[in-house]
Amino acid sequence: MATISFRGVWKKYGDLPAVKDLNIECEDGSFLSILGPSGCGKSSTMRMVAGLEHITSGDILFDNQRVNDLAPKDRDVAMVFENYALYPHKTVFENMANPLRLRGQDNARIKERVTSAAKLLEIDHLLERRPQELSGGQKQRVAIGRAIVREPKLFLFDEPIAHLDAKLRAHMRGEIKHLQRSLGTTMIYVTHDQIEAMSMADKIAVMYEGELQQLGTPREVYNNPVNAWVAGFVGEPAMNFVDCRIVREKDQVVFSHPDFFISVTPEQARLLQAKCQADSIRMGVRPDVMEISLEKPKGEHMTGKIFVLELLGGDMIVDVDLSDARIRVKTSPDFRAKEGDTCYITVNREKWHAFSRDSGMAVF
Repeated sequence: MATISFRGVWKKYGDLPAVKDLNIECEDGSFLSILGPSGCGKSSTMRMVAGLEHITSGDILFDNQRVNDLAPKDRDVAMVFENYALYPHKTVFENMANPLRLRGQDNARIKERVTSAAKLLEIDHLLERRPQELSGGQKQRVAIGRAIVREPKLFLFDEPIAHLDAKLRAHMRGEIKHLQRSLGTTMIYVTHDQIEAMSMADKIAVMYEGELQQLGTPREVYNNPVNAWVAGFVGEPAMNFVDCRIVREKDQVVFSHPDFFISVTPEQARLLQAKCQADSIRMGVRPDVMEISLEKPKGEHMTGKIFVLELLGGDMIVDVDLSDARIRVKTSPDFRAKEGDTCYITVNREKWHAFSRDSGMAVF
């Protein structure tokens, strides 16, 4: 096990920066997910940890020991790749035993560790098969088992379940999280899938265009995004954004829009006063903190027209057209309406957000 520290890490390919001034601390025995879209620098970050990429500047430390110049074989790191990387001509047993044979372990020790890892992963009945005889999920378990037998200080997972179908991905998320808890080994997990990061990790490092946007627990990142980009990237269905004017009256502050006129709470008004002097704001509200009705409510509300209804088993997603935006509302599947109906939406003001239209940074 190890504590992994990134201190001012840069990675450039020629003059193009792929990772910019990265500072992260991954605590001993914790599960860190690096989350972001393709091209954001997350795989380059992982490859620098593994020693497969040169660090342009800055330091990576394992337990306060600088590892920039250590060869990959000397870092005590095990990596699981997206494409499994199994030897097709070798059995499952031999694929898992390969790193131990390279280290010169004796046969009895190899058999003990491979068998133990196979039982943990529930693939002990597959040890004599070859990769072409396995399903995608079984191949991924073999790749994980090959990493486990090494008993490394650090596991690196590079989008390991991206090739699996949706049902198997959901199953493997639970399996990998349980495995990390059982082994107690530090794990860094790279993914573009925010559901994987949210459901598995202790902390999430959200990256965009090579820069760390936010580092925090899944709850912190979801409930308190630092900017509009993080707010829109994390969460399914995605957060709705509507541009509004800020109307400051004597005793209250109001978000004004052609389709609504909703006041903010006193604490939110204080934050607007302290952080935003502009006369406009980008309101952000998640689909599950709104209520939709075909009957006009008494209090403050939005007015729109139903564009389409999407039944998702236990939930209904309703797409609603405002005069200049389309928003999504999560409601009960019992909601009865048809396309084109006028609808009314109330917002939980304790759980909405506001972002600067200039910088994108969160106001509240």
